[in-house]
Parts: sequence; structure tokens; C-alpha cells
Amino acid sequence: MKHLSKLRKKGFDEIVHQFHDEVFGSIDCTECGLCCKNMGPIFRNTDIKHICSAVGLDPKKFFEENLVQDPDGVGFMLKELPCPFQNEDNTCSIYDVRTLSCSNFPHTKSTGIQKKLVGLALDSLYCPAAFLICEKIIETY
Repeated sequence: MKHLSKLRKKGFDEIVHQFHDEVFGSIDCTECGLCCKNMGPIFRNTDIKHICSAVGLDPKKFFEENLVQDPDGVGFMLKELPCPFQNEDNTCSIYDVRTLSCSNFPHTKSTGIQKKLVGLALDSLYCPAAFLICEKIIETY
């Protein structure tokens, strides 16, 4: 994946988008939930505002009790896992206002995916869908 991330393959995003659709057509994320248990999302300020508004939390208190600066400086991450919004059945209690990071995970419908393949490979350590998409990429390229 690291090697492939440095190449420039024409139409790569479109092919990976197809792989995404194929894999997620047969996978139910609530049967797993490992992303919420082991990784957690990146919270942007906008995410914090929307989530707190939707569930009636004080943003400052939520931040102080639950979040720390992400090492990459992109946003904030949970102090502790699993995600406090993950229900016992692996559903999300804030699904309609979940973070952008959550709604885009494992980021295989984004653009410029080829540059992000190392991250996708790391996601595949926890996410069966990301693993299957990685397998399809490796088989194809």
C-alpha cells in the first residue's frame, strides 16, 4: 500500500469508490463496532457544536471531560475509548449528528485516496470493510 500510494494511477478514486460500494453492500457495521471501540473519531469544532446541541450537553464541559488535542492538530480526539456514543448493540446514539470523521470512515469514498493508502491499511487493522477494500486494491494493482 505504501508503494502504491506513491504512484499515480488514472481513475483510482473511481475504482476504489466501486470497491467501497461492493464491500459495504454486504457488511453491517453494527456487527463489528471495532472502529468505535478502538479508534474513535476526530472531532472538529463544528462536530462538537452540533453534537452538544443535539443531545443537550454543554460544549465546554463535554470538551473538558472527553477530548484532547489530536496530535496532527486537525481537531480533537477522545481521551478514552470506546466512544461514549456507541451503544451496547454497536449502533450510534448520535448517528444523525455524528462527526464528519465517522460518517466518512474508512474514507474510501473521498478523493485523492491513493495518497491515503497507508492510513487505509492502518484502518484495516480494525475495520473488516477497510481490510476487504485493501484486498481488492492489492488484487487489482
